[in-house]
Amino acid sequence: MKRTAKILGVVLVAAVAISLVVMLRPFVNRGAPATNPVPMAESPLFPDQADSVRSYIETQADPIDAFVALRGETILMQHGKIDVPMNLASARKSVLSLLFGIAFDRGLVDLEETLGELGIDESRMPLTEVEKRATVEHLLQSRSGVYLQSGAETAETRDGRPGRGQFSPGEHYFYNNWDFNVLGAIFEKKTGLSIGEAMDAWLAAPLGMQDFNRDHVLYDRQGSESDYRTYRIHMSARDLARVGALVAQDGMWNQTRIVSSDWINRSTTAYSETGGSFYDGFGYSWWLNSELGAVIADGWGGQYLLVDRERNLTLVTRRDTGNSMLGYLVFSGFKKQGHPADAQKLYKLIRRMSG
Repeated sequence: MKRTAKILGVVLVAAVAISLVVMLRPFVNRGAPATNPVPMAESPLFPDQADSVRSYIETQADPIDAFVALRGETILMQHGKIDVPMNLASARKSVLSLLFGIAFDRGLVDLEETLGELGIDESRMPLTEVEKRATVEHLLQSRSGVYLQSGAETAETRDGRPGRGQFSPGEHYFYNNWDFNVLGAIFEKKTGLSIGEAMDAWLAAPLGMQDFNRDHVLYDRQGSESDYRTYRIHMSARDLARVGALVAQDGMWNQTRIVSSDWINRSTTAYSETGGSFYDGFGYSWWLNSELGAVIADGWGGQYLLVDRERNLTLVTRRDTGNSMLGYLVFSGFKKQGHPADAQKLYKLIRRMSG
């Protein structure tokens, strides 16, 4: 009996130790080197202006871990952990939209190609012939008409999802992670590159990102029976700001064309009215706010990228949702998320201060 109890004790201690190792294992190596790090120029706000922005962040806003504001490719202000790669959550989808633009410019993807032509199907939940008529463009617009469960979706999405066959492809907007995760698989199939490789070669290196490494893109199927993995992108605030500046400058960076202005225009056009409090339109995986004239990427926890193309302004606010399973659980259970209202108020402050 004592021997059995001792063995059980050892097994229990080993199980706890293994669980702790798994829970504490970092998602990404935040110190992994960037391919072509190039610091951005700075033209700071006046000290009293910067103090006003900092005061709002520290005393009035819901928590913000990192803040960056740019005019063009020049830093107006940065605050907090601007160099720490953090999970973009759903803001990943807007970054992938830019990658699709570069692939489209190079003739690697056809927006009119259908799921059927691409060989996209589900082993557990086979697509219908109608669903297979959805195109790449429908997925970018979140109008595929394929209403299947997918990874990294919210309870609101699960509860609000239309029934299968309720709408045909292109007929109805519904923000559905199935569309976005399948886009990741289509991109890799058509380009022959992983998302991390494409980001590194097509965005990070030419934009001089200082903190991004191709290994900062991860995949998982947690909580999903779908064949298509959730891709997760970790990126720092100052590198995400570069993505915004690329959009603000119609696809140009350092006087070099990265993605066509045609794609920037197409991808930031509203194809659907969303009727939300903070966004009233949806383009190719970008949110739009017509009142502010802003293009926005939005991710769970407080990942916000706001771009004003007319004024060439970019603003980023970030929350660190953890770099391990334990860190993620602590954040989701005990910490407050960032809020889009604060990102928009900060944008109005910066817009007014920068003239």
